[in-house]
Amino acid sequence: MTSTNKKLDADHVELTVELGRDELAESVRLTEDALNQEVVIDGFRPGKAPRERVCQQVGEARVLESALQTAIQRSLAQIITEQKLDVVETTDLAVKENTPAKLIYSVKLQIFPEVKLPDLASIKVSRCNVVVEPKEIDEALETVKTSRAVLTGTDGSAVKGDRLEIDFEVKENGILIDGGQSENHPVVIGKENFVPGFENQLVGLKKGDRKEFSLMVPKDFANKTVAGKKLDFVITVKDIKKVTLPELTDDFAKTLGKFENLDQLMLNIRDGLTEEKKEKETQRVRLEIMDALINRATCVASPAMIEDQLTTMMQNFDQDLHRHDLELSLYLAKIGKTQEDIKKEWRSEAERQVKMALILHALARENNIEITRKETDEALESLVQSTMLRSPGTNPNFDMERMRSSIQSRLLSEKTLQFLEKTCVVTL
Repeated sequence: MTSTNKKLDADHVELTVELGRDELAESVRLTEDALNQEVVIDGFRPGKAPRERVCQQVGEARVLESALQTAIQRSLAQIITEQKLDVVETTDLAVKENTPAKLIYSVKLQIFPEVKLPDLASIKVSRCNVVVEPKEIDEALETVKTSRAVLTGTDGSAVKGDRLEIDFEVKENGILIDGGQSENHPVVIGKENFVPGFENQLVGLKKGDRKEFSLMVPKDFANKTVAGKKLDFVITVKDIKKVTLPELTDDFAKTLGKFENLDQLMLNIRDGLTEEKKEKETQRVRLEIMDALINRATCVASPAMIEDQLTTMMQNFDQDLHRHDLELSLYLAKIGKTQEDIKKEWRSEAERQVKMALILHALARENNIEITRKETDEALESLVQSTMLRSPGTNPNFDMERMRSSIQSRLLSEKTLQFLEKTCVVTL
């Protein structure tokens, strides 16, 4: 076997491979052995039939086709291993000559760029202890109570605590602001989910009332697009309901399912908040470690990789919009931007994500972090089962190999991040 490498660009190499008669004969033999285990031939146990009977059973064309695949796969794997090529993917396979005496083929390899990692001992990130305050449990209990509230219609004037449905328009200098129009919008007076002072304007109104007013938005308001501006409101009250919250008793806790008393409910809430805070702290720690690695590692993300990541980000954004019954084209038209405008805004983040992926890959490779076939198979089976349970009675068209590749990549990243936590994290 001989091979030659031709560098195409910073990320791609064209590999040309030539195999001789003996190597091709070995591939045919291996193929016949494999097929011998698969086919059923009367009078013979699996794997014990003569080669001639196997070829007769499956056909010479299938043997030769399978032998070609075997020859390419075995030789390519051997070359990648011997030359220690760090391959992202293989594309553009082309068979240039295929005879019993010689096989010549070429394939394009995308190669991971070289990454020079810093000394991990120099990176230390502190993990904070997670504490759930009583106030947080009380707030969670209020949310649970609100979810079980009883709503009663009223023709009286709105007071604090009432739930209103309103139509509204919000304008700045006579121009409707982005997201400044809604119908039958729910508002609970006192929740303070709108611009400061807005809910106070609803007090005393009755069903059918229309009101116009203006408010100055504080300069430190969370929505920076309207912070510090004067906004003009027009509202119409469509409905008013009194909100009756349940009392926090053992009987109320039992209505929520698996709880025998209020104490069990509160313990469950505390445990849930604790896990949520732990997860957020883990994400914060991991991001801090990755930021340090990105700043200290030598890693160049090629324009092609960044463009691929931007395409993926745009596809994910499109899918998110679809989940909210929105179309990407209509959304872009509404905000007056093109896909290229969005990509330009996202480019620095796309570059960061590519560098993060490259660094994680280099860390896994350098520290022999791997995902076993069993780990991948178990995760794949779990994903398929959960998908089937979410859509009973349907027959999803799974792309198993694509799913397997995605799962393996995700598991490897997770295992590498866990390795970084063990190596770089100190607990306060």
